[in-house]
Amino acid sequence: MKTLSLLSLVLAATASFSSMANVVDEKHRIGAQLSGGSASYKSSSQDGDGVGQLYVYYNYQFDPTWALEVGLNGGSDSDNWECTDTQNRKFTCTQLNKTLFGLGANDIDYGNLIVAAKGQYQLTKQNSLYGKLGANFYDYEINRGSTTLVEEDGVGFVAELGWQYDWQNGMAMNISYQYLDMGDLDVSSLGLGVSYRF
Repeated sequence: MKTLSLLSLVLAATASFSSMANVVDEKHRIGAQLSGGSASYKSSSQDGDGVGQLYVYYNYQFDPTWALEVGLNGGSDSDNWECTDTQNRKFTCTQLNKTLFGLGANDIDYGNLIVAAKGQYQLTKQNSLYGKLGANFYDYEINRGSTTLVEEDGVGFVAELGWQYDWQNGMAMNISYQYLDMGDLDVSSLGLGVSYRF
């Protein structure tokens, strides 16, 4: 798959950057972030039930302000369910699937390889605000059942703003707003993440 070959190229570039950078304590960070939000296809007003995504990443910290980030993101539409209590404490659940983007679609899946610059501003020793700006190599499908309606890949941009809290043991948590541009498909989401620096 194109995304995997791009990932190995980016990881090789990251390794060469890290060999050129100054030695700083705890310059590496790995993390994961869960997000939920909405998607829009060709500026449609009908965006279905929303999307959920998981983002895993690696940061190389050049100095206290700047870092290079490489990550993989995967997302899909989220479904609404309605559960009712029937007799004898048995529950019946029904999937309330709305159609997506006025296409009659009921499923969207996307993946991204993200390469971004991260800048952070220290509020206190453990609190910081950060911003990320970079490129995402995307691949997505919009489906109706087993029929693929739209299948696209390409390069778009990614932007993220957030707040991060670092503990002294290396663990950190963050809250963020992320925007992914994938050509005709745009995703905006709020996320909660954890990371570890070493």
